[in-house]
Amino acid sequence: MIKAAFIGIDKHEHPGIRDLTGARRDALALWALFCDTIPGIEAKLLTNEDARISAIREALEATLGAAADDDTVILSFSGHGTKDHRIVTFDTKLERLINTTISMKELATRFKESRARVVICILDCCFSGGAPARVLDDSPIARDPGFPLEALGGKGRILIAAANINEFAYELPGSGHGLLSKALIDEFEAAGTISLPTVMDRVLERVRADGARIGVVQTPVLFGYVEGGLTLSGLRRGERFFAAFPEVTGIRVTQAIQDLASFGFPPEVLNEWSVNFKAGLNALQLMAVNDHRILDRESLLVVAPTSSGKTFIGEMAALRAIVDGRKAVFLLPYKALVNEKYDQFTHLYGERFGVRVIRCTGDRLDSVAAFVRGKYDLGLLTYEMFLALVLSNPALLNQIGLVVIDEAQFIADPGRGITVELLLTYLLAAREKGINPQLIALSAVIGDIRNFDDWLSCRSLVTSDRPVPLTEGVLDRSGVFEYLDVSGARQTKQLVPPGMIRQRKDKPGSQDVIVPLVQTLLAQNDKEQIIVFRNRRGPAEGCAAYLARDLNLPAATSAIAALPQGDLSAASVTLRRCLTGGTAFHNTNLLPEEKEVVERAFRDPHANVRVLAATTTVAAGINTPASTVILAEQQFVGEDGRQFTVAEYKNMAGRAGRLGFNETGQSIILAGNSFEREVLFQRYVLGELDPLTSSFNSQEIETWVLRLLAQVSQVPRQDIARLLVNTYGGYLAARQNPEWRRDMGTRLEALLKEMIRLGLVDEEGAQVRLSLLGQVCGRSSLCFASVLRLINLLQPLQDHNLTADQLMALIQGLPELDSVFIPLMKTRGKAGRNIAKSETAWPRDAAQRYGHEVVTTLQRNAGDLFYYFARCKRTLLLWDWVRGVSTETIEQKYSVNPYNAISYGHIRGCADTTRFHLRAAHQIALVMFIDRGPSEESVEALLRQLEVGIPAAALDLLALPVSLTRGDYLALHQAGIQKQEDLWLREPSVLAALIGAGSANVLESVRPQADLSKGSLGN
Repeated sequence: MIKAAFIGIDKHEHPGIRDLTGARRDALALWALFCDTIPGIEAKLLTNEDARISAIREALEATLGAAADDDTVILSFSGHGTKDHRIVTFDTKLERLINTTISMKELATRFKESRARVVICILDCCFSGGAPARVLDDSPIARDPGFPLEALGGKGRILIAAANINEFAYELPGSGHGLLSKALIDEFEAAGTISLPTVMDRVLERVRADGARIGVVQTPVLFGYVEGGLTLSGLRRGERFFAAFPEVTGIRVTQAIQDLASFGFPPEVLNEWSVNFKAGLNALQLMAVNDHRILDRESLLVVAPTSSGKTFIGEMAALRAIVDGRKAVFLLPYKALVNEKYDQFTHLYGERFGVRVIRCTGDRLDSVAAFVRGKYDLGLLTYEMFLALVLSNPALLNQIGLVVIDEAQFIADPGRGITVELLLTYLLAAREKGINPQLIALSAVIGDIRNFDDWLSCRSLVTSDRPVPLTEGVLDRSGVFEYLDVSGARQTKQLVPPGMIRQRKDKPGSQDVIVPLVQTLLAQNDKEQIIVFRNRRGPAEGCAAYLARDLNLPAATSAIAALPQGDLSAASVTLRRCLTGGTAFHNTNLLPEEKEVVERAFRDPHANVRVLAATTTVAAGINTPASTVILAEQQFVGEDGRQFTVAEYKNMAGRAGRLGFNETGQSIILAGNSFEREVLFQRYVLGELDPLTSSFNSQEIETWVLRLLAQVSQVPRQDIARLLVNTYGGYLAARQNPEWRRDMGTRLEALLKEMIRLGLVDEEGAQVRLSLLGQVCGRSSLCFASVLRLINLLQPLQDHNLTADQLMALIQGLPELDSVFIPLMKTRGKAGRNIAKSETAWPRDAAQRYGHEVVTTLQRNAGDLFYYFARCKRTLLLWDWVRGVSTETIEQKYSVNPYNAISYGHIRGCADTTRFHLRAAHQIALVMFIDRGPSEESVEALLRQLEVGIPAAALDLLALPVSLTRGDYLALHQAGIQKQEDLWLREPSVLAALIGAGSANVLESVRPQADLSKGSLGN
C-alpha cells in the first residue's frame, strides 16, 4: 500500500509572508500524476488554505503514523522554509514562528517512529537565502550550522531536497513550478520505470541548466537508501491531471460561456459572465481561445476596434492565470482607467469570488507593499508604476504569470511611448533568463502593425469588425450628412431639416449646428445618448451649458444628489446647472468625485444624462459608450494645433455604439461647408490608418540609453548598441538598415564618454554600469535633459538644508513642468509682448515663501520672462493647494481676468505633474546632498498633500478606513478635527453639519464603539 500526502502553499494568512506562485501547482501535479498512475494509492492533497499546521500534522499521522510494515509513504512539500530549519504552513505567524511551523526535528522524529518500509520525502523549499527563494527572508538563522536534512535520511528513508544548505530554492518563471518539482515531474513522466539514483542524476542536470538560464545556482541533494534498491513505475497523465491542467488537452469551445468550464473556471464566475454576455463569446474572443490558445498560456497581440470585446480577452486570460495559481497584471495608460477597472474587478471578482485585487498608480490608496510581497492575484497598474517597481525589485517578474498591456498602441505616443516600449523591452530581455510571463497586448485599431508581433515573439489577431456596426460621416452647415453606411456604401441625406441651422451669435460657430443636430437626434430616438467631443475644456463646458438651456430635458436629479458638497470650483457650479438640464461635461476641471458621478450617470440609461460634452480624455478607454458621437473640431489645442490622426479620430468615433441598446453606432464630424465636408470625408472616413511606429527619437537617444542601462546591472561597453537594438525602434531600424547598429556605434561612444564625465556611468575594465547617481536618474521619470537641468538647479544649493517644499519649487524649472500650461496675462506695447503688471508680483511672493536663493535659481534655462513668471506662479498655486486654501479662493486669487482664468484643471495638472516627478527628484537630491536633503518622511507627507490638497496637520485623517473628499477633510480640519481620535469624539449630528449627511453616514458606519458622555473612547 502506498500512502501519500502532497502539500503546496503559495498563499499565507499572515500579510508579512511573501507569496509564491508555483508551490500549489507542484503539489497538484504530483498528486494528479501519482493518483492517475498507481491504483489504490491513498493520497491526500493539501494546498493553501487547507494546509494549516493542524491539517499537515493530521496528514503526517495518516501516512507516517498509520503506515504498516510493508507500506510505502510518499510526502512532498512545496513552499517556504525558514533559516532555522522549519517548514511554513498556511497559518504560520511571523511573531510565533516556533509554535506555528513544523521543524525538521519533528519531521525526523516521525520518520524514525514510522513503521513504513520506505519513506520518500520531497522538500521543494530551502533553509537559506532570501527573495525570490523559497525561504522566509526575515526568519531567524539556525544556531546549529549542520545540515538539518541528514537526520531524515537513512535506511528505508529517502529525502530529495531542493538545494544544498547554503543555497536557495527557486521557482522557474513561466513554468508555474519550483525548479526541483518541475525537473522531478518531467523525469517521472519520461521514465518507463523510476530508479531514484538514476532519475536524480538527470534531475540535477535539469535544475542546474534551468537555474543557469535565470542566473542562479541550485543543487538538489539526495539522502538515504533502500536495501535492494527502489523502483517505481513511470508516471502518466490521466483524468485527474487533465482536469487539473486542462491547457494540455487543446480544448475547443463554442460561443457558450459555460464551455469555458473545461479550463477550470469556477461555475459562479461563468454564471456571472453568462449574465453579462448574454450572446456568449463573440467571434474575436472565440479565435483568441480556440485558435490562439490564450487560455493555454500563449501570448497574443490583439488589434481590434473599441467595443469589439478585446478587453474581455485579457480578462479571461487573467482569470485563467489566477485559477492556475499564477499572478496576473493589467497595465493601463491612465489612473482613471486603473481606478475604473479596480472598482469593476473588485466588485465582480474580489467581493464575490475572493480574488485579491490591488492597484498601483502612485496615489495614497496604492497597494505597493502587497505587490512587492506578491500578496495579490490581480494587479492593476499604470505603465509608469509597473516599470518603476520592477526596475527597483527585479525579482517581481519571477512571480508574475501574465501581463496584459491595454492600449498597446501607446507605444507610438510621443510622451508615453518610451515607457511602454521600455517595459516591453524589459519583459522581452527577461526571457533570456528564462523569465517568460504570458503577454496579452491589446491595441485599438492601427494601420500596418509593422512586425510588432514579431518583436514581441507572439502571434497576432487583427480585425476591424465591431459587434455594433458604425455609421461614419460628415455633416455640413446645410444639414446634409454624407456617410458610409454599415455595408460600406457611400450615402447622402438631409439629417438636420432645412432652416434649423442658423447663426446664433455675431459670427458663425459650432453651436449653430450642434444644437439643432442634437435636437434632431434626440427626437428620432428616445434612447439616444450623445457625446460631443470638444478640443478644449472651456468649449466642452460651454457646449453642455447651452445644450442644457436649449434642449429642455428632464433634470438628472440622482446625479446632482450624488455630487460632493464641499470645496467646489467654478466648474462645479456649471456642472450642477448642466445636470439640471439633462446634460453634463467631462474634463480636467471637474473634481475626481464629480468625474465619477458623471461617468456613472452617463452609463446608466435611466439617469437622465442624455448628452455629454467631453474633451478627448473620454476617448482613451473610459467606459462611456454612446449611441452617437459628434466631433466639433479636428485638431488639438496646445500642440501647435496639429490635426487628429486617423487613429485618434477612430478612437473617438469608436465610443459610438452601445451593445444591447443600439443596433448601430453613429459618428458625425462637423464641417463648415460642402467643400470642407468632402475634404474631411476623404481624410477621416475614408482615410488610411497610419502604420504603427516606435516613439524612439534619435534626438533623445541620451534618455533611451540612460533608461536602458537602468535595466541591466552592467554591460560590455561594445554592447550598448545591442540594448538599443532590443527596443522596438531599434528592431525596426535594424530591419530597414542592417548597418544601423554599426552606424550608432560612434555616436554611442561619444555619449558614453559624456555620461562618464558627468558621473552618471562608471567604467570597470571593459564593462560599464550606471553610477549611484546614474541609477536614480535612469530609474526616474525624467528625461536626460531634465536630469541634467535638475542637477544644475540643485548644485548651487548644496550648502543649504533643502526642504521638501523647496524641492517642490525647484521642480517647476524642469521641462516637464514648463509644459504644464498656466495662464498668464500678456500685454502688447512698443517693445512687443510683456507680462501684465498684475502678474509681476509672483516672483516676490514666491521668494517670501521658498527663499530668495530657490526662486532666483528658477531663472535658469527659463528662456524668457514668461517661463520664469509661470514657474513662480505655479510654486504659489502649489503652496496654497497643500496648505488647504479652498479651490474657489485659489481660482480667484490667481485669475487676472475671465480670459486668463485659473481653473481647477490648472491646479490639478500642476499638482499631479509635480507629484509624479517629486519622488524621482528626491532620489537625485539624496545622492547629491547626502545629509542636507529633505527627509523621506517630509517628502512622503508632501506627496500626500499634493494628491489631496490638505495641510500636513490633517494628514492623519487620510488613514480613516473610508475616503472623503478634499472638501470634507478641510471642513474637519477647520473645525479643529486633525486626528482620528478627535473625529470620534464628535456627535454624528455635528459631523453631518460639517461634511453633509452622506459623508457623515459613511463615517458613522466605521465609528468605533465610544462613550461620548465621558468625552473619550469607551473601554
